[in-house]
Order: sequence, then C-alpha cells, then structure tokens
Amino acid sequence: MLILVWFVTCIIFYFVQLILGNSGHALEVFAALSGIAIFLISKIKHRVK
Repeated sequence: MLILVWFVTCIIFYFVQLILGNSGHALEVFAALSGIAIFLISKIKHRVK
C-alpha cells in the first residue's frame, strides 16, 4: 500500500510541476491534491476489507 501512495504522490508532483512550474502556488496545489489522493486510497483500502 505504501508503494501505491508513493507512486500516486510522484505522479501528482510531476503533473503539478508540469502545469504550474515555479509558480508560488505549486506547493499548495500539490499538498491539496496529495491529501485528497491519500484520503481516497484510504477509503478504497477500507472498503475492500
């Protein structure tokens, strides 16, 4: 599960950097999207059990 979270986080980081570049808001967007993705992975994990 940790590998899945790491993989998703890296993909989100890549796309945020690609779209926003060195914008001052890139870190905030990355943090928000990562939080949402980890929340959804957690919900899916608990639903499968």
